[in-house]
Amino acid sequence: MNKNVRPVGRPAVTSREAILAAAVELLQREELSELSLRQLAKHLDVSATSLYRYFESKQQLVKALGEQVLALDGGTLAANQSCEQRLEQLLDQLRAQVLTLPGLLSQFNTALPAEVMVATIAELARPIMDMQINEAQAVRHAQSLLWMTLGFALFEASSSQAEIAAQFVDLPAELQGTAKYLELGNHERLWRELVARNIHGINGLAATEYRS
Repeated sequence: MNKNVRPVGRPAVTSREAILAAAVELLQREELSELSLRQLAKHLDVSATSLYRYFESKQQLVKALGEQVLALDGGTLAANQSCEQRLEQLLDQLRAQVLTLPGLLSQFNTALPAEVMVATIAELARPIMDMQINEAQAVRHAQSLLWMTLGFALFEASSSQAEIAAQFVDLPAELQGTAKYLELGNHERLWRELVARNIHGINGLAATEYRS
């Protein structure tokens, strides 16, 4: 057999990661509702049936993307960092990952199993418990921080759109004094201040009544 002759037909996908990476690439250009497995197969130049070996439906693909977005790895943090620094880095990591696919946020309540959310909360709770806060309080703080991050990412993604920003231009006179101080573009400063307030607040509560 001539080894230089290529087989007829499209190749099969050999990597689940390649499919997810291609989905992320497509979703950064179009809406989640417009994505289909057939479209993804065409983008990868593979047969549609080869994708079904990894994902039987679009819902399964969305679930896998959500798991990827929410996955946190505290093991990558430097051991000599303080609890506060480790928590801040985890929150930064989560925000950055969510912002790669902000369109997934609306799917989290229906597409992701409970264990995915709980695993993310558990990862956020670890540095909080290292602040000498009992597990019950640490988990509740972590839950609030997860919701805070998802909410901020949703605001950050939507306020970057020109049509949203335009709504803040012609406000009534009595609101213009407040509106001039709004940060609609400098999301980084808002984020740093939000994280600092929350971590400071956790430490404050720990110092008063929530220590084990």
